[in-house]
Amino acid sequence: MDSRPILIIGPMDSESELLISALKDHREEHEGAYSFHVGELCGHPAVICRCYIGVVNSAAAAALAIQRYRPRYLILQGTAGAHDPKLHQGDIVLGERMTHLSSFFTPHRDRGEGSAPFSWQHHGSEVPSEPDREPLYLYSDSAMLEAAQRVAYTHGKVIRGTIGAADIWNRELDMIAYFHETLGTSCEEMEGYGVAQVCSMLGVPMADIRVISNSEWYPDEEFDESVGVYCQEYIMDIIREIGGQYGRIQD
Repeated sequence: MDSRPILIIGPMDSESELLISALKDHREEHEGAYSFHVGELCGHPAVICRCYIGVVNSAAAAALAIQRYRPRYLILQGTAGAHDPKLHQGDIVLGERMTHLSSFFTPHRDRGEGSAPFSWQHHGSEVPSEPDREPLYLYSDSAMLEAAQRVAYTHGKVIRGTIGAADIWNRELDMIAYFHETLGTSCEEMEGYGVAQVCSMLGVPMADIRVISNSEWYPDEEFDESVGVYCQEYIMDIIREIGGQYGRIQD
């Protein structure tokens, strides 16, 4: 068995507790404010981290965990709000690509002319591993997504899509539609692009996998963090599918 662990990151307790409870030979380790739960998950060495909400929190947790544990691969998982009107609570988005929803260049406007966010120009972040460009999108590992699509899921549909991330909770439908139409976003959360950027810089394959917890398109689909359990169950099924094979896929 490959001794390198699988690293799984979730922002909230409700997005991590089931995975932690499933660990065998569980021990807890600490680095700064972060707790790392180490053990065996679905027959494979694993580390589970609650990163807290936000792009900086998740990026810091990912960097610390990668340096400390040298994982085979990283799965970021949890809940997300829908941008695509075709998505509903319980649906899963496999983040084929991730984008930063607060990375903009704003055209000049004089004092008193107000703000016009729909005229802002999107651009990516500086990624040292890609020195010649500032990518608007970063990508999940294709082999991981292919394996995820082989796993059955019964609480909704599973799609490949674009996941937007920023320290913003958008509830304005015009803004949600704007991101969906201009950047192709399927859903939004607050961690994915930061973790993807760290993984790109440190050479760790990763995937961002999210369950839809709410949709502003449908008033009866208010935020429900309990659906985070569905995503964690799905992650364990994915690990059963690829846990022991992934090293061979990469090598």
